[in-house]
Amino acid sequence: MQETLLQWAGTSNGGLLLAAFAVLFLASGLAFVPRPVLCTAAGLIYGLAAFPFVVIITTLSAVLAFLLSRYLFHGRVMRMIERRSGLRTIVQAVDAEGWRLLALLRLASPVPAFVSNYTFGVTGMRLWPYTLTTALASAPQIFIFIYLGSIGRIAMKDTSVSSVRLVLGIAGFAGLFACAALVTRQVRQIVQQRLEAVERGVASPDNPGGGQAR
Repeated sequence: MQETLLQWAGTSNGGLLLAAFAVLFLASGLAFVPRPVLCTAAGLIYGLAAFPFVVIITTLSAVLAFLLSRYLFHGRVMRMIERRSGLRTIVQAVDAEGWRLLALLRLASPVPAFVSNYTFGVTGMRLWPYTLTTALASAPQIFIFIYLGSIGRIAMKDTSVSSVRLVLGIAGFAGLFACAALVTRQVRQIVQQRLEAVERGVASPDNPGGGQAR
C-alpha cells in the first residue's frame, strides 16, 4: 500500500493530490488545520522537493488571511481582539516593533497561526514586510516537519542504501529537532518578555524609543 501511494503520487492522478494539498495548506492559514501534519504528509509523499511549494502556499494563505482581516473582516476581528487581552497585547507589540517581533511570533507564537494571521491584519504592518517575514520565519518549522516526512519516505524503500539513508536521516532529524526546541524555548522567553513590556508600557530593549520599527 505504501509503494502504491508513492507510485500514484508520481502519476498524472498525483496532480489531484497536489491540488488537495494546496487547498489544505491554504485552509491552514484561515482556520484550524494542523499544518505540521500536512507538512509531514507532504514530505512523506514528495520528499524534500515539497519544501519550496509548502513555503509558498503557506505564505499565500497567511497573506490571504491578513488581507481578509484588513479589508473585509476588520470590524469582526477587532471585536474578537477586544475580548482577548493577549491578542490586544500582540497587536500593540507588533505596532511597536514591526517585522522583528513578527519574525519571533512566526517562530514561536502563543496563539495558533491562523489566529495570528487575522490579528496581524489589524496592525500597522505593511503587506510586503509581512509577506517576506512570514515566508522566511515560517520556513524553519516547515522544513523540520517535511524532513520528518521524507525520513518516512526513505523507510518505505526496502533497500540497503535506503537503510543507511534512514539512519542518517533520523540522526539529522534528531539534531534539527533538538536545535529547534532550544531556539523555540529561547524565542518564547523573548516574546513573553516583550509582550509583558508592552503591557507595562515599557519600550523593548531593541526599540527604546517605543516607536514603530518597520
